Amino acid sequence: MKTFSIDNGNLRAVFLSYGAILHELWVKDNKGQERNVIQGLPKAEDYLHDEWSRGAVIGRFAGRLENPILIEGERVSIEHQKGVLLHSGSKGWNKQEWKIEGTPETDRICFSYSCPKGTAGFPGTINAKVNYQIKGNALCISYYATTDAATHINVTNHAYFNLASEYPIDHHQLKINADKRLELKENLVPSGNKLEVNNTQFDFRISKEIKNIRMDDYFVINQTEQPAAILYSPESGIEMMTFTNQPGVVVFTPPHFDAICFETQKFSNTPNIPSFPSTLVRPEENYSHTTQFVFFLKNED
Repeated sequence: MKTFSIDNGNLRAVFLSYGAILHELWVKDNKGQERNVIQGLPKAEDYLHDEWSRGAVIGRFAGRLENPILIEGERVSIEHQKGVLLHSGSKGWNKQEWKIEGTPETDRICFSYSCPKGTAGFPGTINAKVNYQIKGNALCISYYATTDAATHINVTNHAYFNLASEYPIDHHQLKINADKRLELKENLVPSGNKLEVNNTQFDFRISKEIKNIRMDDYFVINQTEQPAAILYSPESGIEMMTFTNQPGVVVFTPPHFDAICFETQKFSNTPNIPSFPSTLVRPEENYSHTTQFVFFLKNED
C-alpha cells in the first residue's frame, strides 16, 4: 500500500493505492485554517479491515443487487448474502491494490485496476481507471472502464464528508436537487418504483438542517445544470457542491460516526429492472462517469 498526495494551493488530497482510496482532503475554512473534510481512518493499514469502504472506489457494481441478475436475457448467478450483493462483495474494487497509471502530477493522479472475469459471478474482464484531479477549488473524479464481454458496470466513490470534523453533522445544511427517490424493499434493494419526496423527511429541495435524519437512500437527480447536492457547515463556513453526470446519488449517513456520503451512480438493482437506465456495457462500448466536489466559503453577512 502506497500513499500519494496532490496539491494545487487551494486543495490538498491524499490517496492510498489500496482501494484507490481518498484518504484526506484539506480545505481552508472561514478562519483560513486547513481542515480535513474526509472522515477516514487514522492509519493507512486500518483500511485493510474497514467494513465501511471509507474513501474507496466501489466497483464493479456499486449499490445492491438481487441474485440472479439479467445480462442480455440470460440469468446469471452472482455472489450474495441472503440474496443480495452489496458493493460487489468479497472481491470488490474497494479491497484491491490499484496501480498508478503513468506518472503522478502535482495536481493529478490516475489509478488503474484489471478485474478478472468471473469475479463475484460477473462475466467479462474489466480494465478500469480512476483519475483524480484538482482544478481550482474542485476535486474532479473521472472513471473509465472497458470490458471484453457484455456485463454490468456501476462505479462510485465512497468518501464520507464532515465539513467541521469536531462537530456532528446534525447542524450541516443539506440541499438535494431531487423530486423523487427510489422505493426500497425490506432488503434495501430498489423495487423499481419512484416515490415523491414532497411532504416527507426526504424533501431537501430547499436547504435545511440534517438534524437527526439518517439516510441510506437513492435520490433521482433532477436533470438540470444545478448541483446534485449542496452541503454547508455554519461552523466552518465551508460549502461543498456535488456535480455529476450520473442519474442519481445515494445519500448515506453511517450509524456510528458523524459523516455523510454522496455516492453518485446509476440506479441500484438496475440489471433486474428494465425500466431503469441501463448499466449494461458491451465490448465495443466504454463506461465513463464524472463527479466533482466543488468547495466554497459561504459569506453569511
